[in-house]
Amino acid sequence: MVETKVFDADAHVIEPPSLYFELLEARFAERVRPDPTLGGHHGRLLPLLDGSPSFGGSEWMREVLRSDRGRDILVERFGDVAERGFDPPALLDALDRQGVTCAALFPSFSLHVPFGATVAPDLAAALARAYNRWIAEVAAAGRGRLLGVALAPLHDPAAAATEVRRAVEEDGVRAVMVRPNPVHGRSLTHPDHDAFFGLLEDLDAPMLLHEGLGGRHEFAGDRFDTWYARHAVCHPFEMMLALTGLCVDGVFDRHPRLRVAVLESGTGWLPWWLDRLDEHHELFGPSERGELARTPSDYFARHCVIGTETEDRFARATVDAVGADHVVWASDFPHLEARYPDGVAEFVARSGLPEADLQEVLWEAPCRLYGVDPVAMRS
Repeated sequence: MVETKVFDADAHVIEPPSLYFELLEARFAERVRPDPTLGGHHGRLLPLLDGSPSFGGSEWMREVLRSDRGRDILVERFGDVAERGFDPPALLDALDRQGVTCAALFPSFSLHVPFGATVAPDLAAALARAYNRWIAEVAAAGRGRLLGVALAPLHDPAAAATEVRRAVEEDGVRAVMVRPNPVHGRSLTHPDHDAFFGLLEDLDAPMLLHEGLGGRHEFAGDRFDTWYARHAVCHPFEMMLALTGLCVDGVFDRHPRLRVAVLESGTGWLPWWLDRLDEHHELFGPSERGELARTPSDYFARHCVIGTETEDRFARATVDAVGADHVVWASDFPHLEARYPDGVAEFVARSGLPEADLQEVLWEAPCRLYGVDPVAMRS
């Protein structure tokens, strides 16, 4: 086992079913109702929003993972941590069992609820506020080891900016999650989002791109009718599209201090994709994007990191291509794909990375991403 602290750059919470019914502002209460087709538990986690479903998963998900059986599966997989409702003390125990020092916490059901393609902008912002206040409370109970990540649905970019400023200044969050998918006819890199990107620069808060399947979003897997194909496509393809836009549409030129993390999409595609983008930049950039200051691979080097996971067979190749200081490890706990409780040990054994690179990927790079002092956290 490598002798280093471990910073989990992308773990998850399991939200309580009361979240959007107790913490949502009163004036929005009538617009959020349990979805009776999902039962009493999951119907509150994935509620009806203005009468429309927030659940968009497959029939298998509806029948298994979004049923009482799904709750049993979590207990079978994670034991007492799940039985205790993944509350902060349980999460800290889970960190200890994995050999993890601290973790950044992303949503599970709220990967979808505030971000749905058809959600009204004012309701999307209100749902994000409710979640962000709740995750701040979770982080505050984590004794400095749990870092809350704020949500920023871009249905109304100005409202998203207002909520991010509040969450950073009032709740002390360090980073902001944005989905890479188009919303209300705008791509991630639409000019309407420039003020939002500028705020992230001013706050020195990284934009964490995180995809998810199971809600109602516009995404790259729409042309398929099986969960198999849609899930295979959605995570890496949406990130490839988002990264392309950030480079080619000039976002990084307009926002030279914007920091971006590309998470939960694997890493094997990245060296090839950057090489392909660089080739196209050389061939077509002078005539179509002559104003761009750098190549796509240069933009990535200046602005981005990518998340690897325990089972990533391409981790070493990606580190060799972009540098260990641009790669961060993530557990995906407590989603069912997570290697628990041996994910760190398996990653160290399987990655083949030398000690210095492991120190970067497991500790130094995620500390920089989240603005954590790595020396202070070691004490």
